[in-house]
Amino acid sequence: MNYIEILIVTRAVVLQQGLGALLESLPEVQSVKAIKELSSAYTWIEVHQPQVVLLDESLVTKNPKPALEKIRSLSPQTQRVLFADDMQSASLLLTHAEAVLIKGIQPSAIASTITALLSITEDKHEHNDLD
Repeated sequence: MNYIEILIVTRAVVLQQGLGALLESLPEVQSVKAIKELSSAYTWIEVHQPQVVLLDESLVTKNPKPALEKIRSLSPQTQRVLFADDMQSASLLLTHAEAVLIKGIQPSAIASTITALLSITEDKHEHNDLD
């Protein structure tokens, strides 16, 4: 079974395909999985413990904080990235996610953010292996 490093949670096919292609092109990324429904994503996260979850804010329109907190409770090592619709929600949510990216951001910024999060996750795993 392949270890999936990144999970994309969005109903937007264009976002799934675009992000998936971008992330799979990064040498640090082993594999990418996309799920359209938040409830299915929770189940999958608990079982597979991905390194990074990218959550589309449109799935949790009223308040993404509970969804981000639930991801943290299901998989404490997982880095959470929220794709926000605008800057206002981005600043409010940075305390609940390791990164908040505004939709429409340059692909290079997405790539560098994910690469940085993967290196943080690898450092955590190496530290835990030493304990």
